[in-house]
Amino acid sequence: MPLFKVPGGWRDMETLAFRVLEEPRCRNTQHHYAYDIVLYLCEKEHVEGGMIFQLLEDLTEMSTMRNCEDIFGYIESKQDILGKPELFARGKLVMLRTCNQLLRRLSKANDVVFCGRIIMFLAHFFPLSERSAVNIKGVFNTSNETKYETQAPEGISIDFNFYKTLWSLQEYFCNPPSLINAPGKWHKFTSGLMIVLNTFEAQPLSDEEGNAHNLEDDAATFNIKYLTSSKLMGLELKDPSFRRHVLVQSLILFDYLKAPGKSEKELPSEAMEEEIKTSEERVKKLLEMTPPKGKDFLCSIEHILERERNWVWWKRDGCPPFEKQPVEKKPVQGGTKKRRPRWRLGNKELSQLWKWADQYPNALTDTQRVCTPSITDYWKPLAEDMDESAGIEAEYHHKNNRVYCWKGLRFSARQDLEGFSRFTEHGIEGVVPLELLPDDVRARYQAKPGERTKRAKKEETKISAQQAEENQIATAASEMDNEGGRADPEASVAPIDTDTRIATVTISQEETPTPEDNQKQSSDTDIAQEAGQMEAETGMIDGETDADVDLDAVG
Repeated sequence: MPLFKVPGGWRDMETLAFRVLEEPRCRNTQHHYAYDIVLYLCEKEHVEGGMIFQLLEDLTEMSTMRNCEDIFGYIESKQDILGKPELFARGKLVMLRTCNQLLRRLSKANDVVFCGRIIMFLAHFFPLSERSAVNIKGVFNTSNETKYETQAPEGISIDFNFYKTLWSLQEYFCNPPSLINAPGKWHKFTSGLMIVLNTFEAQPLSDEEGNAHNLEDDAATFNIKYLTSSKLMGLELKDPSFRRHVLVQSLILFDYLKAPGKSEKELPSEAMEEEIKTSEERVKKLLEMTPPKGKDFLCSIEHILERERNWVWWKRDGCPPFEKQPVEKKPVQGGTKKRRPRWRLGNKELSQLWKWADQYPNALTDTQRVCTPSITDYWKPLAEDMDESAGIEAEYHHKNNRVYCWKGLRFSARQDLEGFSRFTEHGIEGVVPLELLPDDVRARYQAKPGERTKRAKKEETKISAQQAEENQIATAASEMDNEGGRADPEASVAPIDTDTRIATVTISQEETPTPEDNQKQSSDTDIAQEAGQMEAETGMIDGETDADVDLDAVG
């Protein structure tokens, strides 16, 4: 339905709207009926949708600040209609420009309430995820300077050094990033803050002084900045609102320094963290002691700071949208629950395998079903990782894959014993065939000629020691056969034969040896064998064998 009854119908309403736009005297009128006409025409798409926004912008530009407040009151009352999608898309930029122009014209010190109304309207008018309203980089308003007296006036009755220290903290409160990586500034700030906190603790406020300053009554004359005259210092110290402003500013600064998601350069040092924690506890204790309702006020501030940390995380995550698409639930047909399917062989995988058996009857008998790769094809990925020119990071190397290495060791044990033997010395990378490696890498795992010679000599020494031991046993046996009839059997028997005879008699006397005797006998035998081997090796080192020594003694 139309907002006003016009006898001439829609054409007369449209003509009236254009007259409102063209007539300068109508722009300063205090009545809103002309705005309603244009808004209704834009809503019903009889005129261009952005016309109402252009009209409001022209009116605010040509009106005084008192009239602008009245025009903005109309904008606030119609924000639900102006925020409709068909109108919002046409005039959101014009409305943003209009509000910013009003904020520039208003005084931040005298028109605090009007500025707050404009900011609240923008927050309601634009969606929550609008990036133009978000301070993505977290830039502080460093242009907000606080000017105070630098020289003490005559006849002052307060500590002027404390006055300068208190107001100098505003330099750090308006620019907290300047304290990071600046030990000199941080030390100066903490020393000044400690002086202020000590003064607040030494001069606590009573409940009577707190109730004497009714904050609700002061809301009408509220000012965004306090006066910095040194003559007012005594009165400001007795004002609970003034103390709360200083203490809350300290908490905001500490919260910024501890904000998550920063780079390593922006994080405070360990010493700074300890000082922040100590100072924060003192500030919270003073806020709790400041009347009226100190505990309730502290709880409210902590809740606000927690919400602020959530906003910081949201901005650093790229401002993701808050709205989530609803999940569509498919209605159940007939109001009955869907029965769980029954599989023929117990589960879906076995039933599918049974079907594949019918489709591919020769799958299990196919010769190419299981194909073992060659050793060179299998180790190619690891050889490419070992090439430094490839630039592959160590955490992505195939040597970190345990299954891959275990399978490769099994293949090498079957197909490449030489490469498999290098595993004990060089690890899994030594098993890779040398022909797959570049020249510079191959030199690390290729055996040197000197090492080969030492290994060959060691093997030859081992073989010579075994041959000498065999010759010694054969010589002893032949001597026993030749001199057995002439000499006394007990005197001519070699020590090893005596031990053997004693062992034989002992075993014959006992029908069933105990496990302890068997263990002792095996240990004696091992010791004898090791002694014989050591003697053989010693003979090789001296250049003669034990067999030669025995022959000389007999002769």
